[in-house]
Order: sequence, then C-alpha cells, then structure tokens
Amino acid sequence: MKKRYSLMAVLLMATAIAKAQDTYMNDRLTATDDIDGTARFVGMGGAMGALGADLSVISSNPAGMALFRKSDIGMTFGAVVPGKANGWNSNHNRTYGEKLPRGSFDQMGFVWAANIDGPVLKYVTFSANYQKKANYNLGFYADNLNLNGLSQMDQVAELVTYNEKEGYNMDYNLAGFAKDWSYVVETNEGSGQYVNTYRGERSRYTRHQRGSLQAFDLNFAFNLNDRIYTGLTLGIDNIDFLSWSAYEEENVDPKTGEYGDYMLYNDRQIEGKGFNVKWGLIARPVEGSPFRLGLAVETPTWYRIRNSSLFDLSNDKDETLESYLESTIRTPWRARFSMGSTVDNVLAWGVEYEYANMAKTKAGYPTYSYADWDDYRSLSQSTADVAMNQLTKETLKGQHTVRIGLEAKPTSALALRVGYNFISNRYRNNPRFDQYMLDSRAMDYMTSTDYMTLGATNIVTFGLGFRHKAFYADLAYKYRMQNGKFYAFDTGFTSEDTQFSADNPELTGATISPVDVELNRHQVMLSLGFKF
Repeated sequence: MKKRYSLMAVLLMATAIAKAQDTYMNDRLTATDDIDGTARFVGMGGAMGALGADLSVISSNPAGMALFRKSDIGMTFGAVVPGKANGWNSNHNRTYGEKLPRGSFDQMGFVWAANIDGPVLKYVTFSANYQKKANYNLGFYADNLNLNGLSQMDQVAELVTYNEKEGYNMDYNLAGFAKDWSYVVETNEGSGQYVNTYRGERSRYTRHQRGSLQAFDLNFAFNLNDRIYTGLTLGIDNIDFLSWSAYEEENVDPKTGEYGDYMLYNDRQIEGKGFNVKWGLIARPVEGSPFRLGLAVETPTWYRIRNSSLFDLSNDKDETLESYLESTIRTPWRARFSMGSTVDNVLAWGVEYEYANMAKTKAGYPTYSYADWDDYRSLSQSTADVAMNQLTKETLKGQHTVRIGLEAKPTSALALRVGYNFISNRYRNNPRFDQYMLDSRAMDYMTSTDYMTLGATNIVTFGLGFRHKAFYADLAYKYRMQNGKFYAFDTGFTSEDTQFSADNPELTGATISPVDVELNRHQVMLSLGFKF
C-alpha cells in the first residue's frame, strides 16, 4: 500500500478545479420546500395567499400587499437548531448532524399604503422586502460500513476508460487526476481498460454547508372597490453557498490482503444572482362577505451562478489552487391557488396549494467570445446542457405543496397561530447519477461522485402575536421534517456489459445501500414592527 500513500503526497499539488453543476446540486440550490419570512407568516404556515396584509405575502401572492390600509415596517431574526439525526439502518449505516444553533436574519421590509379613495381605486401600495427563501445550513456524517467490495474508484476507472476512448477533456476532473497518477487506477494489460485494483470495505462522508437563498422583492399593488386586489412583484434572488466535504474510503488489495485508505476533499463556494416576476389576484366573490379567493403565478427564475472549488486527495491543502466555472439555471413556473376568510375579527384561516414541475428545471452555460473571456464578461446567449437537462427530466417530477394556517385572537392585543405544510417528494423512484452515461459538458469539471435524493417535507408551526397601538411583536416556532438517501457513488459500472463485470464476475450486479439521512431542524423567529 505504499503506492497509495505516495499518491497522497504527489496530489498535494493537485490543481483546484470548479466542480460542475449537476441535477442534484441545482435542485439543492434552488429548492424552496420551506417557509420563511415574518413570524406571523411562518406561524400560520405561510397560508396567507388569500388573506394578505403581511410583508412576506409579497413573494407568495403580490396581490396581498393591496390589503394593507396602513403603512408598515418590520424585521425578523431568530435561530436555526438542527434536529436529532442519528441512527442505524438495516445495513448498519450511520448518520448524525450538527447540534449547535445558528443565528439567522430572516426578513426586513416596508410597505407604503396610499389612500386614494377614488370611485374604483381605493388604495395603492408600494412595498420592498428582503427575506430568505432557503437556509443552506447543514452538517452531517454518513458512514457506510459495508461497500460490498465496491469502491468509488471503480466508477472513476470506468470514467477514465470512457473519456480516453472518446477523446474527452480530463484536465479538470477527478477522472483525469486518477488517470495521470496510476496508483489509483491502473491499465488492465489484457483489455487496455482502466481498472481499480482495490476492494472497498467501508466509507465515511462528512459535509458542512453554510449560506442561504435570499430574495429581494419590489411590489406595486392596487385595491379596486375593496373587492378586487391585484399586484406585481419583481424578485431578485441571491445565492450564497459554502460547503466543505471529505470522503474517506478504506479498502483492501485482494491479492496481498493489505489495507489502505484515501481521502477526497472538496471545498466549494457558489455565488449567483437570479430574477423572476410574480403576479397575483385576490377577489371577494360575495359582497359583504370576508371570504376570499387568491391566485398567483410566478415565472421561472433565471440564475447566473459562479462556482469556485478547492480539490485534492491529500491530508494537507496548503498548496491547492483555485479556478472558476460559470453556469446558468432556469427554474420551472409556479402556480398558487388559495382561499381564506375571517370571522368577526377574532378568527382567520387560510388554505393554499402550489404546483411546480421540477423536471422542467434547465441547466446551461454562458457563451463567451475571445475578446471578453479574460475579464469574465459574457455574451447574452447561453448554451443548454442537453444531457443534464435530460437527467433532470428523468430524476425529478412535479411537486405539490399544501399549506394550512389558523389564527385566533382571544383579545384585541393577543393572537395565537398554528400552521402545517406538506411538500410532496419531487424525486422519482430509484434515481441515478451514472456519470459514465452522462454526455454533458459538466462532466469535464466533475470532482466528486456523491449525490442525495430527498423525500417529502412536513412542517409544523406555532405562533404568538402581540399588538399595542402601532407596535407589534410576533414569535414563531417551526419544526421541519425531511429524510434523504445519500449515495457516495453510483454503481452502474457493475452491470453485465462493463469491463468491471468482466474483470470481477463475482461482483456483477452488486450495489451499495444508501445511507438514510435525517434533515430535521427547529427554528424560532421574532418579528418586530410598526404601523403608521
């Protein structure tokens, strides 16, 4: 095993490269299967699309801003606490997460309400709001104690063989490093194929994430006869993502029985901007009745993102370098339908349904000219990643979201709230990430093999509100529950028609079991505001 350890020393000088965008990362960055914003909005489970008159409704239904009759300014902050995430599944895999709470600044905004009091137009409002759409903070460890003889480097060897046969660029990916330093993968003398000569025993994966997806919204809304409310919101999103991951694999040489290990590090930063437009409508179909119906449509968000990554296979990263890759993401359209009402100013309820076809998420790359390449300015057009978009279509599906909220006011100064969300699973059954089968430009920059699928999300919220003249304070608690399945690498290389199967007939069809991951977390938030 001395060769394996000399590899670690040599790769201490490995060039850092930009890990490419893939279906799973794009979903992780742009998913909005959570509720955030003001404490009142969260306390009612975000089911305020038909009720309106809350700063966070600017994103869910722009028409809701037209229900303000007074100007309002407010801000929200709190803390996120990861839930308990440890346990063993049937294959003795283990996961556990961070336990330390982290502060969070969740929302700040204002609405200016102008009383027009015309024959039709009653109020005009202008609003601006910042709030988080997704919280990336996450830490987990995934230990797989039985790799069934398979190794991450088996997949890498398959990629080396394929890329060399097709003449693809391997200067900036994990396969290229493996090929250049043949202690990881070696040429099979009989076939000329690249193979990994070691059997995987067990693995350990660690990932820590920081950052968030933030929205900056500007809105105009109009109140028509106190019966029809409509509004338009321009949204600007900001992606701020940091992650640190390490994959360690213990393996054995079946010929000598010697044990060894290696570690693969990936430190990654993603920054990006996006924009979208949202239109909303609220109507009171029966004059004199507080019952309302709401409709909102959100365009795709067009993101332009930049990735930078540090990558190596050693225990010391002092000599790693850095480079960049830019890409684009376009999310699907979203539609929301809502209803709600009030009862004698002591009870309010709301129900909302949202649909988005996540399979319509599109990835691509900016097109550059030689003149503007050096200073990273791009032309307006972009190139679609056809293969990655096909993988997204085969991996993701339509997502359904149901939000329910209730508010009771035992006194004019006190409000009690409760909410619930169900967000359906957006992943198809048994999705894959076989990089060998993916003829995508992204593979030229792929520096890892792991991926994770996510299950349905359930969110329970509780809230408390206090009003005194123009001042208000709201407190909310949220418990978000979701499970996932983590795969260290794809095992498509064990199919019958591969060189791996020919060289290892006893492992034909073998797979690794995914590690079950719990992603539960608690969050508390406090909103303070003033109406004038």
